[in-house]
Amino acid sequence: MRTALSTAIVALAAASIACGPQGRREAVERDSAVLVAERLMDALGGEKAWEETRFVSFRWIVEREGEVVADRKHAWDRYTDEYRLEFARGEDTTLAYFNVLSIKHDSIPVSGDVWVDGNRLEGAARDSALQRAYGIFINDTYWLLMPFKWRDPGVHLAYEGLQELSDGRTYPTVHLTYDEGLGVTEDQFWGFVDPETGLLAAWQYHLQDRDAKGSIVWWRDWEQVGPVRMAMDRRWEDGDARIYFADVVASREVPEEIFERPGQSRPGQ
Repeated sequence: MRTALSTAIVALAAASIACGPQGRREAVERDSAVLVAERLMDALGGEKAWEETRFVSFRWIVEREGEVVADRKHAWDRYTDEYRLEFARGEDTTLAYFNVLSIKHDSIPVSGDVWVDGNRLEGAARDSALQRAYGIFINDTYWLLMPFKWRDPGVHLAYEGLQELSDGRTYPTVHLTYDEGLGVTEDQFWGFVDPETGLLAAWQYHLQDRDAKGSIVWWRDWEQVGPVRMAMDRRWEDGDARIYFADVVASREVPEEIFERPGQSRPGQ
């Protein structure tokens, strides 16, 4: 039995036949993909709920063969684009504050502060650390927030039909590509949406420096976080890799002092 989402997509495809051969396939791919994307956003809580989510914070944790190999703490004011990032690398602990709009991967950052083991970086060392921090911001937030970003400017959607995955179920599949310069790499993704819940069930990606697509990665443990829903777990179909999230907050309010730099005094102190 077809789900309501699958039935609606079939109806769109049938209606497009009347449009003539020129551009028919592109119209079907675009319109069907938009339908899936709208259902996905509704399942996440809706556009209004996401727009009103000003503050997002989380820990991005990577586990391989049962061992935690990365644990990065993020805090983001989505209205002002102020960002705080903290992580350990080897024996060094990095703490970075920056505005995401002030840093581009192909230019020198114009503002931001970085401390490594309590020592404030200056000059070229600071710029290099901020560029790395910006790349981490792009990567880690996408692992958490990708379902919210399907309709962002510069994102192109194409419907690729129903695809059967290893669990024996079929999923509406949308191919996502991006304008050049959006993000820090030119990757492409495929999203597999659960036809019953409308939520993202899995994704697959083709990184720009790879010859083939990667493994299917399952998105699991969907939870209500503030006004929206987020998946807490990512598991590769093959191998022992896992990415998961802890201490996740999505709020309309920004916690006091969260973006206060070390040694920065509050007014009146």
